[in-house]
Amino acid sequence: MAKTLKGACLCGRVEYEVEDPEAMGFCHCTRCQRWTGSSLAGVVVDADHFRFTQGADLVKRYESEFAPRHFCSNCGSSLYDDLGGKYFVAAGLMRELDLQPSFHLQVAFKAPWETIGDDAQQFAEAATA
Repeated sequence: MAKTLKGACLCGRVEYEVEDPEAMGFCHCTRCQRWTGSSLAGVVVDADHFRFTQGADLVKRYESEFAPRHFCSNCGSSLYDDLGGKYFVAAGLMRELDLQPSFHLQVAFKAPWETIGDDAQQFAEAATA
């Protein structure tokens, strides 16, 4: 049976569903730090397994130097990064998420005050195959 998670932005006007999440992890790059104010906890999902159930018209796209980022134009909540067939969906927006982190990306660029306190695999930059 497919696992479906529901998420919503801060104002609640954008809602979505994620089906069959693949993994949860953190990106510590400076772009995510500037976008969220810290590292980004995200859920990896196939782009075909993400759908808006409300408020798609409020979603705006920002073209960053790495990946297009999507956010709610009303409250500013970070929604997801488009990695090209995969989305990195902000984990904090899914209240019933029960996945544990399995990776940390871009650890070489984490904020100097940040401490990684779990045993998830760490990659200095991008994950290797």
